[in-house]
Amino acid sequence: MLGIVLCGGESLRMGEDKGLLIHGRRTWAQLAAAKLKAAGLDVKCSVNADQRLKYLSYFNEDQLITDDISPKLKGPLLGVLSAHAAHPDEDLFLLACDLLLMESGILEKLIQTAQSATTADAFIYLRDGEQEPLCGIYRAKGLKKISRLLHDGELKRHSMKFVLSHLEVSESIAGTADYRCFGNFNSRASLEGL
Repeated sequence: MLGIVLCGGESLRMGEDKGLLIHGRRTWAQLAAAKLKAAGLDVKCSVNADQRLKYLSYFNEDQLITDDISPKLKGPLLGVLSAHAAHPDEDLFLLACDLLLMESGILEKLIQTAQSATTADAFIYLRDGEQEPLCGIYRAKGLKKISRLLHDGELKRHSMKFVLSHLEVSESIAGTADYRCFGNFNSRASLEGL
């Protein structure tokens, strides 16, 4: 299993690249990578072509996966399928770089769930009944299904929740005390009090 930090978004509401914002002494992308590493995973960062050079100041060349512009996609699915294309036989543990309060223990629990299950294509958390697709494990076999649907023109929407509707999903309930870990930071106002 490979950890993938999703950094390739446009960060429009934040006004600057969220993955390169600093919290403490590290970038958000580095913090997310450290959490996946603490859960025992090799980690790569998914970036778009415009970000690549800046991210090389923080990560080695082999730690970056640049979005493949051939699929006409945007958003997280582009990063996910680009990572899958680069590592087609690897299960991927996705973590969005803006889940700043995520804790390694939550990631480790999901890994344990995936290790004990044999049939599901994806493993995610539910927070207050809502799926959290950007902190989840996606098996290679499930990503192959999604790639086929996209290739065949049958993937009508490109949101990660729509993707999950085409997969067999194992859902773990996030404890109320862990809800804060799934809060993403999208704007300057959301950073107040950090």
